Amino acid sequence: MMNTKNISFAVLTAAIVGTGCTDAPTEEGSVDIVVVEAYVFAGEPVDDVRLTESVPLGTDPVEAPTIDDAQVVLIKNGVSYALQSSGEDGYYEYSGADLTVETGDLFRLEVSYFGKVAVGETVVPEPPVNVSIDGDTLFAPVFGTGGPGQGGFNPQNSQLAATWDNPDERLHFVGLEGLEENTEAILPDRLLERIGRFRFTSEPTIDNFYIVRLLALRDLGRHEARVYRVNQEYADLYENRTQDSRDLNEPPSNITDGL
Repeated sequence: MMNTKNISFAVLTAAIVGTGCTDAPTEEGSVDIVVVEAYVFAGEPVDDVRLTESVPLGTDPVEAPTIDDAQVVLIKNGVSYALQSSGEDGYYEYSGADLTVETGDLFRLEVSYFGKVAVGETVVPEPPVNVSIDGDTLFAPVFGTGGPGQGGFNPQNSQLAATWDNPDERLHFVGLEGLEENTEAILPDRLLERIGRFRFTSEPTIDNFYIVRLLALRDLGRHEARVYRVNQEYADLYENRTQDSRDLNEPPSNITDGL
């Protein structure tokens, strides 16, 4: 009999994502343009707003200087909430408990920097429908124990299927997160990779399912899987994520006076 250890999954929950914009290189010599990358998720804190300076065409956007001293305001249905810099990497967040993100909310983001105000608006879409998962436990072999059958995989126990309704083929993605701070790694060679709790985000898909595979995870213990439906701004941006060097265009954006 194969030795195994358990990885348990909480009931799959549904959530939503709204997006602001993304970064983009500019023409050589273009300066003083704030780059806004902002996402809001229904039922989650607002802590994923990032600002950088623009960079010339051909420069890796990862090298763009971050902006940590801008004035950033998020307006929900006419009520303003000032975001504060987290102090690192250009991220801004709202630490109060009076701001919620819910289906149908209209958000307006205002970023004051370089003597201009960059503005973007978005509406939180409806959540995924009929979200389910076909099990709650994955079984990880005890690797390196030796002996017949030990260390092998039983395909029926090494993956789970998350499903949801998607008749209109709208984009969804799945987020996986470990819920325990100190658990054993699935594979011994992943011990060196363990910084904080495990988190993973799948690529967006128009399918109505996602397969959670054992070796896509890092740790044993309890996990949570969430299905996110994305709005049209995110879908447009994702579908234009690659550019042909013969026909360079700015990616789609719902930000004015910024990128």
